[in-house]
Amino acid sequence: MESTKLLVESSRQMLAEGKNLEFILSFLRKHGCSKTQSIVLLKEIKKISLDEAKRLVHFSQEWQDVSQVDTELNERLYEVLINDNIKE
Repeated sequence: MESTKLLVESSRQMLAEGKNLEFILSFLRKHGCSKTQSIVLLKEIKKISLDEAKRLVHFSQEWQDVSQVDTELNERLYEVLINDNIKE
């Protein structure tokens, strides 16, 4: 992944030029950012909450290929946590 500062500055410039969110997320991914890194950087780029950045990235076209896997993993984790609490 390139320098975080450089990615944030470049992304902000692209937004100022009218590039849309999908373009920015694609740019970040092509420059080696993971989904989690993209969330953190988008929070900084757009000055939004972490929850909002997570929602935007998770439901983006750019990250659609892994969103279903993430959702299933979260559901399984939730089930394990619930089952462990019931056993105690």
